[in-house]
Amino acid sequence: MTNLILTILVGFMGGIIALRLKVPAGAMVGSMIFTAAFNIATGRVFMPQDVKVVTQIAAGAFIGAGITRKDVVDLKFVIKPAVLMVLSMILLDLLMGYIMYKVTGVDLTTCLFASAPGGIVDMSLISSDMGADTSKVAILQMIRLLIVFIVLPPMMKMIHSKLYKDEILNTAREEAVCTDSAKADKFIENRKKLSKDRTINLLITLLTALIFGFIGFELKIPAGAMTFAMIAAGTLNIFTGRGYMPLNLRRATQVFAGILIGGRMTYTDVIALKSVIVPAIIMLVGIIFVNFCIGFFISRIGGIEIVTALLASAPGGVSDMALIAKDLGGDAPKVAIMQLARYVCIIAFFPVIIKYISLII
Repeated sequence: MTNLILTILVGFMGGIIALRLKVPAGAMVGSMIFTAAFNIATGRVFMPQDVKVVTQIAAGAFIGAGITRKDVVDLKFVIKPAVLMVLSMILLDLLMGYIMYKVTGVDLTTCLFASAPGGIVDMSLISSDMGADTSKVAILQMIRLLIVFIVLPPMMKMIHSKLYKDEILNTAREEAVCTDSAKADKFIENRKKLSKDRTINLLITLLTALIFGFIGFELKIPAGAMTFAMIAAGTLNIFTGRGYMPLNLRRATQVFAGILIGGRMTYTDVIALKSVIVPAIIMLVGIIFVNFCIGFFISRIGGIEIVTALLASAPGGVSDMALIAKDLGGDAPKVAIMQLARYVCIIAFFPVIIKYISLII
């Protein structure tokens, strides 16, 4: 229990500090870095696996609560970009793995699995069945996640601020104008009623998301907890308008997501980094190159807004990237759907492709 309390305190401390410093996706990134450092220094990080399921459900509830009827109509426009994204991602990541193999001398199967944009646990488990160096795969997959969560968000935030600078300024001006006393009085008058409605809506949203999220988890569907929670909360909001999740709860969800990621980093991983420095550098350059190539490609061809396209093609977690999308101005539902398509396709097809490539080369 002591380790659990310490882990939560460290995670929230990191999240709060990063938010104060205005770090992009600060709640998640800050908690991840602080938790990783705490685990490396003490080895006392502890977080029950059930928290991962609840965190995914909460992330799904956030995304779903923001889905409107217009979003549902717009989903038909995601199919083409999703197909383009998956195909181009498989090709470019295979190329990155092959380059890593040629430059470093690490065996081909290990390099290909290390470059695969899937989950750490998934890729490590599958790679062990195919003769890869599982420890190197796990370490390089961890580096991939660190790159995605620490390096990419600031770059995306910069792109968003440059592209939408005028729009942000205009919105700020409009908000500044709407401060006359009549509107202020009306706001105060309705505040209690609004607070009560929000509390009721929050409870309904959470209950709906929890029920369907656990159903998705029990069905053993990839990212099932988040997907079912998202669909349930989205359906609730579309048909009743009662979908609601406050900002503070979103921040808490991001902190717990960061704790779960950072808690995987151990002292052994740090020591082992010496043996994968060159592959790690190739991965750093490769991930940024692949992410931006795919993002700009599906944005131009698929007609998706650039920040959403970049977040959708970033090889992070489904729920994690959707949560980050909320902070960086992306379309979270589209990001979640495209990330889910990436995850399912990578798990289903990437190992088969690697197996045949290993036999040929």
